[in-house]
Amino acid sequence: MLRASQALDMLRQTRAAALWLILGLSLIVIAASGYLYIGKQQANAIISQLRTNHDVPVDTASAPPALLDARAGFLLYRDRIEEAQPLLDQALLRADTQTQVGMLYNMANARMRAAFAAIGKGDYDKAIPLVSLAKSEYRSALRLDPCNWNAKYNLDIAMRLVRDLPQGVPEDEQKPLETPEKLWTDLPGVPKGLP
Repeated sequence: MLRASQALDMLRQTRAAALWLILGLSLIVIAASGYLYIGKQQANAIISQLRTNHDVPVDTASAPPALLDARAGFLLYRDRIEEAQPLLDQALLRADTQTQVGMLYNMANARMRAAFAAIGKGDYDKAIPLVSLAKSEYRSALRLDPCNWNAKYNLDIAMRLVRDLPQGVPEDEQKPLETPEKLWTDLPGVPKGLP
């Protein structure tokens, strides 16, 4: 049987080990919090630089969603859509819904601006795919946020610009397919106003 003094010694040793364990875990939590704080401060500094028109490259694989959004906004404002696309792709994988909707909406608007510029130059072959991509991005934004009035309005403008026509299905598979007469062009008219 243990004596009272031996039991008291074991209790002290157990208590000391538990206190050291708690101290060690606390230091780990403090270090991790500091690391996250420093990372957020660095991301905020880069976002501030991007908003003040400084071109700062961003690692798309490790950047937080807010930084992806800021970089994409910087690129889209300068009509660098191809460079912004990978940022949007990454944000769709890991950003919150609000950030995804905003980035999809901004990307679609940039494509519409590029399409209007192409229409102004008479380059309809370039404008039609841009409008089609913009419609797809507006629809994706509306799937995530069905109440987004701006996306609905801009989708309506894009739908009027390039219409989605159903593809005809032949009644008899045996007949050779004839090319249907085109009832109207893909780009029937340019609506007045901005998206």
